[in-house]
Amino acid sequence: MAVALLALGVLLVYPFVDYWLRSAGIASEFVFRDYGAYDAAVERWIEGEQIYQRAEDGGFHGSYLYPPVVLFLFWPVATHLEFRTAAMVWMVVSVALLWVGIQVLVRALGYDLRWYERAGLLWLMAGFHPLVLGVKLGQTAAFQTGLLCLAGAAMVTDRTSVWRGRASGVLTGLVGVVKPAYAPVGAHLLRSPRRLGAAVVTGLVALWVSIRAFGAETHRTYVAVLAWGIQKGSSARPPGLWLPPYYKPLSWVPAALAVRVVACLGIIALAVLAAPRARKHVFALGVAAFPLLTPTTYTYYLTALLPVFLILLAEELRTDGYPSIPVAALLFVTLHSYGLKFIVDVLPGVVPGFDALRPAFPALQPGLWGNLVFVALAAVRVAQHVDALETVVPQREPTEN
Repeated sequence: MAVALLALGVLLVYPFVDYWLRSAGIASEFVFRDYGAYDAAVERWIEGEQIYQRAEDGGFHGSYLYPPVVLFLFWPVATHLEFRTAAMVWMVVSVALLWVGIQVLVRALGYDLRWYERAGLLWLMAGFHPLVLGVKLGQTAAFQTGLLCLAGAAMVTDRTSVWRGRASGVLTGLVGVVKPAYAPVGAHLLRSPRRLGAAVVTGLVALWVSIRAFGAETHRTYVAVLAWGIQKGSSARPPGLWLPPYYKPLSWVPAALAVRVVACLGIIALAVLAAPRARKHVFALGVAAFPLLTPTTYTYYLTALLPVFLILLAEELRTDGYPSIPVAALLFVTLHSYGLKFIVDVLPGVVPGFDALRPAFPALQPGLWGNLVFVALAAVRVAQHVDALETVVPQREPTEN
């Protein structure tokens, strides 16, 4: 109960804290800097120019980095509204999608929200720092997480409808189309030929539309963008060079790529071998693994942990488990950015000898610990549904045959 009250208090108070931090010049304003890259790419596309632009160092930093077809998402607002108005409309729509998606997922998990709880949910969302940061930058994190919530809700209830299973696959596929770095969220697709097929078809259709609209040469350039992103993710700036989006969960670990590969293989094995009743935990495991394992990640990627929190909390409550664990993990995640700043900028000046721990600062990232707890809890719950018979002869969900 104490952990829940603390987490609730932090979420309720943070909008006021953010206002104070912005007035003090510590937190950034709502400048929608990342949306500017999308807006500029739409303008170049309309004028017939290359949508991907290299920087002086040969990379693509600060430019448009999404698949070409994703420009259709931004085109309606970018071409009809002034920059700031377009960015605000994009973020309002994205947050509204997330707000609705959370409510749909909560209902699918067996809980009905009253009208004042629905209104209060918006305030709690405003207190979740990774989401707030994504909104300030004009990022796609809220939109992507909204799709994930809807995909999770459709997956939870797909036994009542063939189309819900397919809808879950389509929504998951769309998440991957918008940003391939979200690939781990597709772990639950391995449990269902229906969902997997729908996701694959969604990806193929998007690729066909993209090539038809933007041409093969643009896509060859996008492959170079992906290669640059993977290479960029292999290096990690020290946490002492703090910025609000800083989140480097594994880049500082020796053989980080090998660690990611082994972890991904382990998640795949758990997803395939687990019994049908573990599908909600498989979904949570895949989504939780995304910000931990993707090569280049940022604080706002932690927004994707919201549906993970809802699923794990609901399941821990349903089974008389340990609901305080996902609550504590969410608290670590929302405190990540300024908790890290406190560790690297404040504690060395007030605690004698603390600066000697500077080489270990990457391991002290609050978001890393919250992310790890989510992954570990989901993995343990999935593993509990893997027994000797199911390991030899994997079972499918009854409605997926």
